[in-house]
Amino acid sequence: MAWEYQRTESDNNFKPIPEGIHRVRVADVEKAVSKKGNDMLKIKLDVSGYPGYLFHHIVFMHDRKDITNRMLTSFYDSFKDIKDGELDLSKWKGKVGACKVKHEEYNGEMQARVHYFVEANKQGDLPPWKEPERKSDGGNSSQVGNGDGKFVEVTDEEVESLGFF
Repeated sequence: MAWEYQRTESDNNFKPIPEGIHRVRVADVEKAVSKKGNDMLKIKLDVSGYPGYLFHHIVFMHDRKDITNRMLTSFYDSFKDIKDGELDLSKWKGKVGACKVKHEEYNGEMQARVHYFVEANKQGDLPPWKEPERKSDGGNSSQVGNGDGKFVEVTDEEVESLGFF
């Protein structure tokens, strides 16, 4: 194999998305299982004008249906182009809503997290959607969430502590 190696340092200066209200777009969503065995959705969100991503989990807690339904209602109310109760995840991709970003410390690092979703009828003053500027590597060196582009595993209790309930 022929290769001209050139030392290139990685850019590990991850800057979280600034706190505040931002337009977000569903980049990806997948079904998963929480550490307690509950079904959950892992949602990857593009942020208008920023290279990183936000990651959000919705856990389906059968023993706490009120919490799950509040989280889903908040999501549906923000993403007006996703119908209430729609769980065909292919219909979620590319839809735009908004959320308030909050910074929290996680494993000694400051992380940007979805604090809450903003209802569609309260998004009128936000600037229009601006495509995120990605680095040539597809944005992987500028991830927001846990810093490496992977979802942070959370417990059901951590989901409850995020303040939706």
